[in-house]
Amino acid sequence: MFHLLRCDSCGKEREILFSELGELHVKYLKGLNGPYCIATARSDERLKHQYKGEPINEQEYFAAIEKLLDECPCGGNYLFDAPVRCPKCGSTDFTEDPEGSLICYD
Repeated sequence: MFHLLRCDSCGKEREILFSELGELHVKYLKGLNGPYCIATARSDERLKHQYKGEPINEQEYFAAIEKLLDECPCGGNYLFDAPVRCPKCGSTDFTEDPEGSLICYD
């Protein structure tokens, strides 16, 4: 129901709801071979069939969202591929728990 982007400078997270994206999100859905996710499958299919405009690909979609968002209060930019950072020190030096439940910083 939303995308979560991170600041490329400080790591602060910023969510943006699909409903805030309006037609931009529908254009992206139109270009997909299937639903975006199982939770939105029904509404995705309905929107895809109702929308008569041209689709966009993932790269165009992500770039448009990143451009749409204001900069972070620290001056950085919210990006889909900004690195995960330690919430305490901002380090990007981390390892993922092989069990998949934790991220261990520094």
